[in-house]
Amino acid sequence: MAKWMITYNKDEATEVYEAESASKPSMEQAVQWLLEMAEKTYAREEPKELPYEIQTPAVRLLERYGITVTGIFRE
Repeated sequence: MAKWMITYNKDEATEVYEAESASKPSMEQAVQWLLEMAEKTYAREEPKELPYEIQTPAVRLLERYGITVTGIFRE
């Protein structure tokens, strides 16, 4: 299995999450992994604005934890 680095922004800093997968994870898979990690690691943020109407995993990641995915690359 290959090791994949998923970069993300949180609090104006770039962080890296490492995951193993046989193939390059999709953006949706990366978001799901980060959402699971964030639920265990970070405190949930208070909403700054009204929630978006469409609640995709990426939107939940942004609204709840202030995280945006910036890249996926192989180590």
